[in-house]
Amino acid sequence: MKKIVSIGFYLLSNLLLLAQPGIESVYIEKFYVVSKKDASKPDFSGPIAEGSCTYRIYLDLMPGYRFQAAYGIKSHPLVIQSSEMFYNHVEYGNSQPNVIPFRTLSRNISLLDSWLSAGAANESSLGVPRKFDRDAIVSFESGFFQNTTEETTQSFRQSDGMVAVVKCGVPTFYQMDEQLKMLNSLTRSNIIEIDNGAWACMGKGACGADSLGTNMVLIGQFTTAGDLTYALNIMVADPSGQSIKYVYDHPQEDEILLSFLQGHADVFRGKKVKSKKTRNNKEK
Repeated sequence: MKKIVSIGFYLLSNLLLLAQPGIESVYIEKFYVVSKKDASKPDFSGPIAEGSCTYRIYLDLMPGYRFQAAYGIKSHPLVIQSSEMFYNHVEYGNSQPNVIPFRTLSRNISLLDSWLSAGAANESSLGVPRKFDRDAIVSFESGFFQNTTEETTQSFRQSDGMVAVVKCGVPTFYQMDEQLKMLNSLTRSNIIEIDNGAWACMGKGACGADSLGTNMVLIGQFTTAGDLTYALNIMVADPSGQSIKYVYDHPQEDEILLSFLQGHADVFRGKKVKSKKTRNNKEK
């Protein structure tokens, strides 16, 4: 009898262990709010509406866990969408931050470009929530980035959401050619939708700047004058290297349901700009 109880307790313990999510939450940071000065040089930066908000999407992982991939399949597509267009910087904009030179970030508003990531915020820095950042590493042009947000009263001269590192995780994209076109410097869109593709961090995966503490991994940045919604499917590696898949709905046999992977950013109470809602609109 004792043996049966011991086996049952062992199985229950393992089930409880497996039930522990490697992702504690999705953190949508209101990174910055565009000022009149920020929007004053469209010839250099591209059109952007005053009052637009830059949102950063972080995965709050348990200590020791690593981001491996964000993916979409037919049964649950990955969708990141705004009610207005995403902003893309016309000179230095790109679909991923790893190829955006650090030296360009001080020039007008290239830091607000929209992209997908595996932890990086540019070629040589990891993204970190500004509430955890106490040491700005960029010297910005005079007059730019003067606004604050309701999440941090610090200026970008005090906290710019970046930590310099030797090596950043680099995203590898699978069957996402059309989606990536929506984030380049000459195209505008208000949706990223994936039903048979992914972006991934090869090898061990990506962890946050404080991998054994807060472990916040940046997976995307989007600047828009509209409200942001998301539905994510995420694969992470546990400290032993075992891969775990988490989805926002309709889990398959090898997937775990986490309902908070689907949601929206809190309604931004800044200046709203009316514009036509269009899914894709290539600029000439």
